[in-house]
Amino acid sequence: MKIHTSILIMGCSLMILGCASQAEREFLGGCQSTGMERSVCKCVYKKLEGKYGEDGFKNNLYTLSQTESFQNDMVQSSLQCMRE
Repeated sequence: MKIHTSILIMGCSLMILGCASQAEREFLGGCQSTGMERSVCKCVYKKLEGKYGEDGFKNNLYTLSQTESFQNDMVQSSLQCMRE
């Protein structure tokens, strides 16, 4: 029974990870590498993607010179998500 449960959990995890975009996976990995909890990182990602859209988010994230506005939004989103 434990083997079936383990396989089910692994399968569900892979399906969930497989649904995330490359930008989301990279953001979450980078965010978590700073010591933030996954739930906080996911919250920040959702807030920023909601504000900028997927393409706008990727453009701001992958540029060498992020706008001051995007950086401020990232900090504010992080603070809000840590409080939640």
